[in-house]
Amino acid sequence: MKKYETAELRVDDAGIALLRSRYAYRKFSYDEIAALHIRRGSLVNNPGAVGIMGVGLIAAGIYIANMFSPLNITEAELGFRGGKALGYLIFVVFGLLCFGGILLYKSVQRDFVLVIRAEGFKMSYPLTELRKSGELDNFLLALQEKAGDKLTLLIRELILK
Repeated sequence: MKKYETAELRVDDAGIALLRSRYAYRKFSYDEIAALHIRRGSLVNNPGAVGIMGVGLIAAGIYIANMFSPLNITEAELGFRGGKALGYLIFVVFGLLCFGGILLYKSVQRDFVLVIRAEGFKMSYPLTELRKSGELDNFLLALQEKAGDKLTLLIRELILK
């Protein structure tokens, strides 16, 4: 079997290795794995929490912007320090809005994920890198050969191929 690797996962003949900075911090042999599911799912592990944080940051940015919007002060009245503070405030508002938007986008982003279930362990890992490089079909065939009946495809698009 060819070695397939993403940023978080490596699959080869020995089993599945979970990666951090290309270092395997946990390894599963195919015998230890109870079930493997490939489905279309969220790319983050807790999309609800990430979405709530994104909405909260956007709401905080809008609230802060509205709190200071009635300021109709000229530059002469504001002075140098006040203008500097207003500039910092604008950076904070745009920072909150942008970061909240990124979190909200990440929470709704969906792609193919591999769900690994073992004793006391269940996590999902995105297969976006394999799909973009065109190796997803070969990966599925090789994984089906090694995992056997433990692999379940829950994607209609992949089953029809």
